Amino acid sequence: MTWIGETAAGTTLFDRVFNLRPNLYADYQRFASLFWSERLVDPVLLELCRLRIAQLLRCEAERCLRHAPARAAGLTEDKIAALPRWPADPQFSALERAGLAFAEKFVIDPHAITDDDAAAVTVHLSPAAMVAFTEALALFEGFARFQVLLGIGA
Repeated sequence: MTWIGETAAGTTLFDRVFNLRPNLYADYQRFASLFWSERLVDPVLLELCRLRIAQLLRCEAERCLRHAPARAAGLTEDKIAALPRWPADPQFSALERAGLAFAEKFVIDPHAITDDDAAAVTVHLSPAAMVAFTEALALFEGFARFQVLLGIGA
């Protein structure tokens, strides 16, 4: 439930609230879809980071959402359930561990991200993919916070 007094058309509460500004929502949807359609970054990594950000920010709406490209690439509910234990769980790859560590610092304290943190990710990603990954994290974090702030994500 949101504290916003009125809503627009849409399937989810996020859709109904954000669609109060349909021009902004359309731009958001176009931009957000690029991360999944252009595939500059592994969709499993993106989805794991998006879900971890949702867990950290307690954004239930995002935590419950699943993106089809990540599913198609092999992400399972078992692996998602193991997400809180990613540092020690053997089913997470070196890239996933580096990406999740980077994503957690990105949310908690971006100034704490070191060159070593970035290097652990760039070993696996091209420069273009690293830019896309970082931008995706910003989008995931920003709109999870947006939902929590508007009473959509809790």
